[in-house]
Amino acid sequence: MSLLEEGIASGNVQKTGRKEKHSIDGVTSDFEVYRIKTDLLYYNDQNDRIATWVSEYDSKNERKLLSIPRDEYNKVIEGFIVQSNPDALRKTQRDIALRGQLRPGVVLNDGRVIDGNRRLTCIRRIASSNNVPGWFEAVILDDAIGSDGKRIKLLELSIQIGEEEKVSYDPVDRLVGVYRDVIKNHLITPAEYGKATGLSESEVRKLIDRAQYMEDFLVFCGAPEQYHLARSLKVDGPLGEFKRILNKQKSERDRQLTEQLMFANIVVQPEGDITRYIRNFGVVAGTDAEPEFRAAEHQALVSLTDKMGPQPLTREKVSELRADTMLVGKFRRAGDRARETVKRGKLRDTPVKKSSETIKDLKQILPEMLDTLTPSEREAVRHNLKTIIRIAEGLIQEIDELA
Repeated sequence: MSLLEEGIASGNVQKTGRKEKHSIDGVTSDFEVYRIKTDLLYYNDQNDRIATWVSEYDSKNERKLLSIPRDEYNKVIEGFIVQSNPDALRKTQRDIALRGQLRPGVVLNDGRVIDGNRRLTCIRRIASSNNVPGWFEAVILDDAIGSDGKRIKLLELSIQIGEEEKVSYDPVDRLVGVYRDVIKNHLITPAEYGKATGLSESEVRKLIDRAQYMEDFLVFCGAPEQYHLARSLKVDGPLGEFKRILNKQKSERDRQLTEQLMFANIVVQPEGDITRYIRNFGVVAGTDAEPEFRAAEHQALVSLTDKMGPQPLTREKVSELRADTMLVGKFRRAGDRARETVKRGKLRDTPVKKSSETIKDLKQILPEMLDTLTPSEREAVRHNLKTIIRIAEGLIQEIDELA
């Protein structure tokens, strides 16, 4: 159905007399705002905010979400939107019930909602509870714009991320969007993503790296593109440490093994703060503790692989693995031993390092510099030097006694 033709002709789409500015292809224009019967609209399943929920639905049901009838489809996605942030949705619904819909959405001529899924959900729920038709206010994009997936995605990004948002994206939802649109489907370039969202080149690069690590993690779990698993395990934080740690590895083989070991630790979660725990890999890199740590971690990885089995990991299976005290203990002991070895090494290195630094600092005090000091300043230097001599003699005596 065409909203701009059949919808207007039937009275189910009505002009409001208002206009809304939007930028498409770098050109900002005024667009007419319409009132649209909500039963003519349908949710955008490609919206990054609900991608993880869609992947979960498709993994649990024989019929894919896109194949079910429109009314059922809308009810399922409405449920996703409510679950994704129920507190924020309740607040928005309360505001709309009191003041009406203040900010128009954006829809395609066929009824697909590009911006405003949460507002549409609130209006649908208010209308249902009052047993009255729902009306959603939105700009309607013509078919020339609506048929171009790239233009639609850039518009969606510029509205939902580039503009100030009251409800921020879940970090994993954003990574899913980057993976699908930039890495997998090449729908948009990194530069176009940055321009649409207002992010710098380096910020986009970090998102791309993290999005690829997310998909690599899901492959490790035997669950490629099962984004709901990444969301439930809150992988964004630990994945943010990967680039720095992997750059410390000496060879591609070391990089690959370290990546697998870090994935294993995310699954098992030996300690509560897994992001902090993953940093162990950076702490031990290049130290005497690294060989033993890597060997212990590898043994733990073998145990985990055996227990994971051939089936894709699920949240339930991850919970089972994390409840396995013997398995978790293997990972925890590897980390504990590595931290202790590094700590002892630092304690050994400190006296040599500090004494060398002291010599270097003293050599920077040249005799001619003393002529420029006042008598009180020279006396302060003399006092400090005598203190240094006294401390040094005490340490020398301790060394002699240990010999």
